[in-house]
Amino acid sequence: MNKDFTNNVTFRITVFLSLFSLFWSNNLSGEYFYFACYTLILTFGIIHGANDILILLKGKKTNKYSIVIHTFKYFSVVLLICLVFFNLPVISMLFFVLFSAYHFGEQQWTIFENNNSKSLTFFYFVFGSLIFLILFTLNSKEVSDIMYDITSFYIPEHVYKISLVTLTIINSALIIINYKILKPQLFHQFILFIIMLIVFVFFDLLPAFAVYFVFFHSIPSIIEQAEYLFEDSSTKSFKKFIVKGFLYWLVAILFLGILYVIIKDKIDFSLGIFFSFLAAITFPHVLVIYKMKQITRKN
Repeated sequence: MNKDFTNNVTFRITVFLSLFSLFWSNNLSGEYFYFACYTLILTFGIIHGANDILILLKGKKTNKYSIVIHTFKYFSVVLLICLVFFNLPVISMLFFVLFSAYHFGEQQWTIFENNNSKSLTFFYFVFGSLIFLILFTLNSKEVSDIMYDITSFYIPEHVYKISLVTLTIINSALIIINYKILKPQLFHQFILFIIMLIVFVFFDLLPAFAVYFVFFHSIPSIIEQAEYLFEDSSTKSFKKFIVKGFLYWLVAILFLGILYVIIKDKIDFSLGIFFSFLAAITFPHVLVIYKMKQITRKN
């Protein structure tokens, strides 16, 4: 495996697709562009967590029975979280944001360099939280409406600005403290951060989230997971990852469809419900990827 080659490909893909999305948005009508954003999230966004069972079982002796048991346990967790989410929305949303913040931050800063320094754990969480806060602050009214739709709790707009300033200061301090560890990838991360800001400023909430979630997070994660599972960084391993994850993806889409049928007469199918579905399938995936990265840490 050529890690430098993989890193270079990942960086180029993220930059190209993110910038292309700006051009793409100008050549599609609003309705079609939003449909394309939903499609990206429901395809690459979901399928990037489609091989979690394979990751859990890698290196272990398995048979059909053990695979079925692990799959059943995994989907049981997803279903349980979904039930908890709709019954305890405030607590569930809080945990979703906290888990996702760490997950996004860890993925962002381990694309190019997978360090085993425990001092970076808090930094990953703060950086991921900063990503959320930038996106939330730029779309504070819509985010507050979504949060109210899910939790019945309305967040005042000034809270986003105060939190953003606080996290920016903390994040800057942590970069300085961990400068020697982060130095090898600071240039690439700086470029990605600038492009992310351009995307967030240019787009509304859904397109901005879709571009970050798919191009900054999901596709780089697929490349990394495929390399881990198949010990190869070629296009072939990427395709193999997609093929092996197809069944899980299909189940997830069917689950969303069934969920829609159940609640469509009770709740409007809003962004809030869409993000609730993403939350339900995110929890177990975050834990699986954390375990994977622990295994692949440098000694």
